[in-house]
Amino acid sequence: MPRVNEPRPSVTAAVVAATLLLLRDDPELGHLVDRRTLDAIARAIREPLPGVGWALDRVPWPLLRRAALGLERAVSPGFVAHYALRKDMIRTRLLAAIADGHRQVVLVGAGFDMLGASVPDEARVFEVDLPATQAAKRRAGVDGRGVVFVPLDLARGSLRAALLAAPGFDPRSDTVFVAEGLLMYLERASVEAIFSDMAELEGRVRLVASVVTPDARGRVRLHSQRAVVDLCMRLLGERFRWGESPERLERTLAAYGLELETVSSTTERRAAASAARPRRPTGEVIVVASGRGRPRRRPKAGRSAQSGDTGTLDLATADAPTATAGLATEFAETGSPA
Repeated sequence: MPRVNEPRPSVTAAVVAATLLLLRDDPELGHLVDRRTLDAIARAIREPLPGVGWALDRVPWPLLRRAALGLERAVSPGFVAHYALRKDMIRTRLLAAIADGHRQVVLVGAGFDMLGASVPDEARVFEVDLPATQAAKRRAGVDGRGVVFVPLDLARGSLRAALLAAPGFDPRSDTVFVAEGLLMYLERASVEAIFSDMAELEGRVRLVASVVTPDARGRVRLHSQRAVVDLCMRLLGERFRWGESPERLERTLAAYGLELETVSSTTERRAAASAARPRRPTGEVIVVASGRGRPRRRPKAGRSAQSGDTGTLDLATADAPTATAGLATEFAETGSPA
């Protein structure tokens, strides 16, 4: 849920969702997509991406798909495969949390990719997002089965307060929070406020999130994207603001009573990708953390021991706990394209 300068739906959220459409006929990656969501995605992205809507109506699909994949290779090689693999990994971890008894699902920065459609009926879904993004989904008629919309700009408001005001939300119920493609758009204080709000709940909490690690020059960006993408994101007012190495993230979470359990990357799933697709590491990882709620001591948001620290992970010297093990391949290539 990127913070934007005007009350409009998030363009980057729509672009990420649109990439899933490209996999509809993909023989290698098509199985990663929840096909129940594709029609809804195609309707929802038309308002924030009117040019894509026009092309979907007028350009033959094989030609449109070929052009889109060509653009991907030019500006951010491998990002379509990365987003598909990221979505599948997050969906798998979400379903595991539900199977473990978490009956409330909070999609923080839900965007346009309709993850709520993958949630089984026994869990209640709350979508937290910018009011403009939620309004666009309603106008497209894709507000979802039994989904409770919670309008909130996380850069300015309290997640906990918004959830407590939402109909049907129970702070005593075990809850899984999903923050996919969100945290990097927020300032550190806002990220830590989310962790703090999670820890204030009374039931068990689990976080499933994607986190961007800074590149070799300390920049918070996908390591595989070109400079033109950085420029476009700045012009849209949707640039990345926060990133952290897994070992330092572990300490940040611990400050709020959350234990980092696993760290993984789409690199681990690349056996599912076509050999012809670029396989440059993106620097984005999927993390799972859990807590019991209401730890006895908690620093104020933005005041963790490493506040302002966005260094890169040094696997050769890091004294990192086991949750960060096995990621050497993701960070082996530390360079970044020009």
